Amino acid sequence: MNTKLRAVSFIAWLALASVAFAAKPDKAAIPAVQPGQAQIVFLRHSVVGAKANTLIYETTSGQPKVIGIIPNNRKLVLSVPPGDHVFMIGNLPTCDFLQASVLPDKRYYAVVVSRWPDGFTLRPVRNAEAPQGGYTFKSEEFPDLLKYTTLAGRAPDSYVQSELKNAETYYPGKWQQWQSKTGEQKAMLTLRPEDAES
Repeated sequence: MNTKLRAVSFIAWLALASVAFAAKPDKAAIPAVQPGQAQIVFLRHSVVGAKANTLIYETTSGQPKVIGIIPNNRKLVLSVPPGDHVFMIGNLPTCDFLQASVLPDKRYYAVVVSRWPDGFTLRPVRNAEAPQGGYTFKSEEFPDLLKYTTLAGRAPDSYVQSELKNAETYYPGKWQQWQSKTGEQKAMLTLRPEDAES
């Protein structure tokens, strides 16, 4: 192969490589908020319970519905109608809940917090000052939560069906138990309209 032909081949290879690179999706990028909807981004990045997977459910209707799986170092992006919602996280029978009141065309964040040995809870990210153990957009941890998490994939159907059966069994009692929390405790576990990313 002469020098000119090698040069042409190399340029062609570079062109193909650049196209392939440009087409590669950014697995850390959060998609745009859908018009008229609210978006909630669940973030998980922790050394505690790092090997354990867990599911997030929406229980607004009173019936658990699997949203998706969230392994460690992942982000789960959910589009919901504006209004009030309730979410549940955990590997049943251990679980916790997060209430959310969200506005259209806004993005909200919640952090998955691991509790030793196998529990999980959800903490809202606040625009204003958060109580001890809480998160704000100005928290030192927040940039890392965005940077070191990639979009979560799809959970295996067999795993979802197995966990959903557990959720349907344990949900009524766990929700009733959660309702006994004080107003202050519930407030710590609630995403408010004003918590939207500005």
